Parts: sequence; C-alpha cells; structure tokens
Amino acid sequence: MSGDFKPNYAPVYCAALYPGLAKIFFEHGYALAVHGSLARDFDLIAVPWVRSPSSVKEVLKAMTAKFAVRIDRDQPEKQEHGRITYALSVGFGTCYIDLSFMPTI
Repeated sequence: MSGDFKPNYAPVYCAALYPGLAKIFFEHGYALAVHGSLARDFDLIAVPWVRSPSSVKEVLKAMTAKFAVRIDRDQPEKQEHGRITYALSVGFGTCYIDLSFMPTI
C-alpha cells in the first residue's frame, strides 16, 4: 500500500450531506454541483436553474435550519464572473463547506 493515503470526510460530504442539501437547493430553484477533490472541504456550486430562484439569503436560511451548519463570515466573498462564496462549518467545525453561488441574470 502507498503511504500517500489520508482519511478524509469525503464519504460524509457525499453520503450524509449532499442528498439533503441538493433537495433544499432544488426546492429553491438551484442546481447543486460538487467540484473539487473533497479532501480538505466540500466544494459546492449553486447554479440558478429556474426563471426566479430564491434569494441566496433564503437558501442559506433553509440550509442552516435543516443542518447543523454555521456561516463563518457575514458577507460573501466576491469571485470572478459574479460568483459569490460562503465558508460554512458543519457540526463541531471538523467539516467545512465552500459554497459558491452563480449570479442570476
């Protein structure tokens, strides 16, 4: 066996969190996609999928009401192409979500 293997939270992110999160985002008019390695954190991107999706604040409120998730900073970071990102802590802070929202047009 190689010495490069390091256990991580990828199974928790995919099996325990993604199905419930995807349902919330779908109910609010967003497609939720996983990207990244899942090794350090859970990288998610929310893409508006209907004509009038819910506001980002509404989605975050629904998410934090259903899951033990805390928003780590009050204001999102602005990224390229109008994308905004939030850093979220899950549970007791051992799992993290890097959540991006693409803008609505």
